Amino acid sequence: MSAIAQELDATLAELDEASAAALERLVRDAVELAKARRQAAGPLDELGWPTGFFEKYAGSLEGDDWEEAEDPPPAPSLEPA
Repeated sequence: MSAIAQELDATLAELDEASAAALERLVRDAVELAKARRQAAGPLDELGWPTGFFEKYAGSLEGDDWEEAEDPPPAPSLEPA
């Protein structure tokens, strides 16, 4: 059993019946939300990214103006001011 499951079990045992039922409902809702998000994301690659995520944005910054500012800010210093 994971640490979160143990903590949830201990908390449920300490609460009154109505509070325990409310907490259990919240946890079940959260689990359903997580499952729905996972299904909506579609298949994942071997690193856990949605398939085609990087390909979707490849070249998206092409043609943007990336010129350095005329007066860039000074380099950060580790010395106290």
